[in-house]
Amino acid sequence: MAVNAAIDKDCPVCHCEMVLPTAIPACGHKFCFLCLKGVSMAHLGGCPICRGPIDEKIFKKPKQNLNLKMDMPDSPAPSTSNSAEKEVKEEPVDEDVKPDVNALNAALNTASTKMYWLYHGRNRGWWRFDPRVEKDIEEAYNHRMPITEVTICGQAYVIDIAKMTQYPKNNKGAARDVKRVDSNEFDTLDVKGLAGVFAASGGAGSSST
Repeated sequence: MAVNAAIDKDCPVCHCEMVLPTAIPACGHKFCFLCLKGVSMAHLGGCPICRGPIDEKIFKKPKQNLNLKMDMPDSPAPSTSNSAEKEVKEEPVDEDVKPDVNALNAALNTASTKMYWLYHGRNRGWWRFDPRVEKDIEEAYNHRMPITEVTICGQAYVIDIAKMTQYPKNNKGAARDVKRVDSNEFDTLDVKGLAGVFAASGGAGSSST
C-alpha cells in the first residue's frame, strides 16, 4: 500500500483504520468520528495535526451513508462458505472417550454467530456501539464479566452487563439501557445510527432516521 493511502486510511489519533471518517471543515484532516469528538470535548487545542479550529457543528446530528452492520475494520466478516469444513467430523474412537459431536458443532455455531451491542438514545430508538467498543463489550460478555469499562470519546463508561445498562463512570445516574442482539433482531429494531452518527436513508444496511 502506498504511504499516502495508508495515511488517508488510518486515524492519526487512534492509529487504526478509521471508523466513520470525519473531516474538519477548516483544514480537511480526517479522523474517526469518536476520536475527533473526544479531542474536541477535551479542548486539546484544535486539529491534532495542524491545530486548526474544529467547528463543533459537525457533531450536531451528523449523518453518513453507512452500513449499520459493518464489521470492525481489518476484521473479515464471518464466513459461512466454509462452514462444512469447520464442522467437527465424527471419527472412530474409543466409546469411553468419544466426544459429543452434536454438542461441539452447536457450540461452534453459537460462537460464530455475529452479535451486536446497542444503546438506547436520549429520546428514542437504538444506536449501535462503535464496532471496536462493541468487540470489547462482547469479549467481557463471553468471559461472563458482570461489569466492564470502555472508553468513548476519551471518557470512561461502565457497561453493566448484569443489568444491561451503561453510564459514565462518574455519573451512575445517567444510565441508559443496552441490548445484545443477533442479526435478525437487529433488523426488527429502529436502529438510528452508529456511535452517534445517523444512518442516511438508502445506505446499505441502514435504517431510516
